[in-house]
Amino acid sequence: MNRKRVMTAVVIFALLCVGVISCAPEALGVTGGPSAAETSCAANPCESTGDQKKAVDSGNTVSRIVELREYEDSGWPYLYDIYTNHTDKTISSRQYCMLAYDKEGQPLKLQWYIMDSGDKPSYDCLYDDHEEIIPGAAADSGWTLYDGEKMTGWPKIGDGGPNRVAYALYCDRRIVFSDGEVWENPGYEDWLEKYKGKSVPVEELKNYYPSVLAVTLQDQDG
Repeated sequence: MNRKRVMTAVVIFALLCVGVISCAPEALGVTGGPSAAETSCAANPCESTGDQKKAVDSGNTVSRIVELREYEDSGWPYLYDIYTNHTDKTISSRQYCMLAYDKEGQPLKLQWYIMDSGDKPSYDCLYDDHEEIIPGAAADSGWTLYDGEKMTGWPKIGDGGPNRVAYALYCDRRIVFSDGEVWENPGYEDWLEKYKGKSVPVEELKNYYPSVLAVTLQDQDG
């Protein structure tokens, strides 16, 4: 696994390192390459419908910002994800998809699980995350990318795609709450069809974050 995680409960940070590298986030440096711009997410189809817009206004949302960073000690690249629960329920698990693009907006096939020699390069990676996030709290985590130029001693994998990653798009497919409610993202399949394996205008990639996803809850008092 190439996963490193830090959970944030309001303003309390607890380090939970689960990846191939263990490192506190305050020691991590941002790459010289582009990072996610904190601008309107109008390009994100996850908040396109009227019902979803009402949910955004009512506060029943989750949001995220993803940046491309690198570890200070090794220079290995990783995707840094900050995910915030704006609902009034505790999230117990999530399933979300990750896509990667080069600086020209061309899709990249990556071997997402660098510790798994049987993992085949693909445009997308669907990940099940089982970290708990209480209402109003945020979780930040990192997904290490294989970089053959910097990871000396490691076998060459694929065509060097991770060396070219400049942008990444994340989108939730499913959210499971601690009371058992399961929310399926009605816009996920459209999102996947629009972006997976497709070239994307650079301006759209730059303006994708912060991504706000409206969540319709059955029990508002949960």
